[in-house]
Amino acid sequence: MKKTIIFLLIVIAAVQAYSQEKELSQALGFFGGMISGSGFSYRQMQDNWGWQINFGVLSFKNDDEFSEGYSYTVYDGSWMPDPNMISTEYRSGRETWANVGITLFKPLHRSGKSLFYVMAGVSNYYSDQEEYEQDYKYSPVDEDTYHYGPHGEKRVTNDKENTFHVGAGLGFEYRLTDNIRLSLEWPLSYGSDGNINMYIPQGGVHYYFK
Repeated sequence: MKKTIIFLLIVIAAVQAYSQEKELSQALGFFGGMISGSGFSYRQMQDNWGWQINFGVLSFKNDDEFSEGYSYTVYDGSWMPDPNMISTEYRSGRETWANVGITLFKPLHRSGKSLFYVMAGVSNYYSDQEEYEQDYKYSPVDEDTYHYGPHGEKRVTNDKENTFHVGAGLGFEYRLTDNIRLSLEWPLSYGSDGNINMYIPQGGVHYYFK
């Protein structure tokens, strides 16, 4: 019995020592950048490799309703509106932005609370902007009265855009606590819109839980 208890104590001590020495490698947090994507983030950083995926979405509705009321005006004859003139009013509708990005890591050096690494990633940014157009004109009611109101149907257009970014650079992760760590990266990126960027850093914070 005594030997069994001693054996169990040795096993428990070994398990505790292993769990204390084991480096946390999986994390959740928030990250933002051109090639990483911006929003919620899952990161996994092993001894010799790592990867991260980010995604985010934002969508809101603007005031897209046009006034259907009429503005009546009585003129004294000094000025009369042109019933053939048509004016167009423009308004914004729903705006949507979404993005997703994947980043790969190669650790280069660990020192105390810091980690230095190289990174490479690719991301896709999507945007959708609704726009509304409505024509208005003056129409005669009688000899001296005109009303100004909608002319024809309201027109809806969607301006959609997909932009891809790819790039690589250097990164630095600093351990605030065993679980909370800050990251800062400086990539050189190229976009499908033809733009090359180097002086736009990216970064975020993660909570390592496993």
